[in-house]
Amino acid sequence: MDPLKLYEQRVMPLKRALKRVKRGQRVFVGTACAEPLALVKGLMNRADELHDVELLHFVTLGRADFTESRFDRRFRHNALFIGPNTREAVTQARADYTPLFMHEVEELFALGYMHLDVALIQVSPPDKHGWVSLGIGVDVARSAAINADYVIAQVNRYMPRTMGNTYLPVSKIDAFVEHDEPLLEYRFPQTSEVGQKIAEEAAKLVRDGDTLHVGYGHLPNEILKHLEGKKDLGLHTEAITDNIIELVEKGVITCQKKTHFPGRAVCTFCVGSKKVYDFVDLNPNFLFLPSSQVYDPKEIAKNDNLTSIGSAMEVDLTGQVSSESEGMRFYSGIGGRLDFLRGAAMSKSGRPIIVLPSTTKDGTASRIVHKLAEGASIIATRGDVHYVVTEYGVAYLHGKSIRERTMALISIAHPRFRAELLEQAKEKAYVYPDQILIEANQHLYPEFMETTATLKDGSEVQIRPIKPTDEVLLQRFFYSHSEETVYNRYFRPVRAMPHASAQGMVNLDYDRKMALVATTGPIGAERIVGVGRYDREEERDLAEVAYTVHEDYAGQGLGTVLQSHLAEYALTKGIKGFWAISFGRNKSMLAVFAKLGKYTKTVIEPGVWKVEHYFDE
Repeated sequence: MDPLKLYEQRVMPLKRALKRVKRGQRVFVGTACAEPLALVKGLMNRADELHDVELLHFVTLGRADFTESRFDRRFRHNALFIGPNTREAVTQARADYTPLFMHEVEELFALGYMHLDVALIQVSPPDKHGWVSLGIGVDVARSAAINADYVIAQVNRYMPRTMGNTYLPVSKIDAFVEHDEPLLEYRFPQTSEVGQKIAEEAAKLVRDGDTLHVGYGHLPNEILKHLEGKKDLGLHTEAITDNIIELVEKGVITCQKKTHFPGRAVCTFCVGSKKVYDFVDLNPNFLFLPSSQVYDPKEIAKNDNLTSIGSAMEVDLTGQVSSESEGMRFYSGIGGRLDFLRGAAMSKSGRPIIVLPSTTKDGTASRIVHKLAEGASIIATRGDVHYVVTEYGVAYLHGKSIRERTMALISIAHPRFRAELLEQAKEKAYVYPDQILIEANQHLYPEFMETTATLKDGSEVQIRPIKPTDEVLLQRFFYSHSEETVYNRYFRPVRAMPHASAQGMVNLDYDRKMALVATTGPIGAERIVGVGRYDREEERDLAEVAYTVHEDYAGQGLGTVLQSHLAEYALTKGIKGFWAISFGRNKSMLAVFAKLGKYTKTVIEPGVWKVEHYFDE
């Protein structure tokens, strides 16, 4: 039969179509902003005729009237991902939650383990060939439509026709209800200052040419606002949002560097405003695919440089992540967090990232914890996450020992909880029994001193204040020196830099004692190549300085760079000048010190000089 004639035969009034829904059936309802609102409303109007109808959603953003207590004997909501409008019902046991990996849902539908009696979906009008588009809601809806016993579609002229695996022939749909209405719109809530700071920190981890996954949630979505300076980003993600469209319009997201579906932004549904829906309409830059493909870690990993950014509720000191529940109270769902974390980890040069505020909203509890809350589910193991980001910075965990990752996570916890976390870590033997953390109770780290410097040979180094987590890096830096370098720095042969010595050199108050390091390599694979430090005198407003540069960087001006930035910082602390002890034969050290300007020289003993410079001279 001609598909358009078949379509005309299957168009029917709302009440007639919904008569197919019977007592005790399982009914799938389309996702998020693609929810067929007219069909859901019509079903609610039939509540008095129905009993124990299970409404299965991936995630709903509509009114969710069916979760109200007055419908308890009529409808039972079952969420594959708990949204804000169904959370209370799940908490009160008036609705269900089914934990699943999203790429596995299609198989459950197809094999009958999650049998669907009816599917309620929303589609565009059919084209001249008799195909309708699922538009902004492909996700698990396509599989539901293929596998349900009976399919009812709301035909809405406001639904865009999207490109990809979004089309169904009219022969696959049993009933069409024509009802035009604006699609549901959703705007993420305004992010707090803490959220904006987290976004700034996480954005530093995104490299030009990366392919992005941005998790469903307001915090990952906020990060998109901080990527305008990036170039040639790609996209393999769950939801298309307004912030993504803005990056496409500004030429930030081009997808030209993608290794899988190059030139195409891969997604599975939209959550946003009408602007988003208009933008994706017949837009070949966007490839809408089913969840079984978009969320499959093996499929995700085909993208080189896949950077996945997802949120969490808690992270313990060993790197275990909880995001599905608040203790025993289910909050969201498995969703795509672990799928994308593992896909990113398998991706060539991929980066799995978890972001979270350092504390709960009221500030009374830390989200970096010595142990997860009782009943909290582990969404990602110690081996899954590479980066954890709070408003206090980035902790790199991959390949790090329990001691290293514990210190890294404490360093990005809220300062109010760091001392307590350190004591708890000692009790669990995660760190040295004598481990110190000078800035534990306050955030002293001067982030404004972080910068990049170009050396004489054109290479770049990162300049930043030393951190307590640099202990191992500093030890490696020390053991890379020649005996001559060590002797010039310490005026005696020094064979070792044990923990007891090293931790005192990385735990500073950033006032009386300060050190800057020059590093190469990305976060997590950094290498210290230079250190400049000062120790302020008690009696005078002068500070003793010392510089050490790795032999590989000798003659490139790195000592001068460190000294310049160290002097700049010292002036902000009211320090009036620098002095240093040097061998007279150490021409490189003396040449660097001379860059400060006029200095005096005092011979302490034959061959050993004390040089002194006042900044105002």
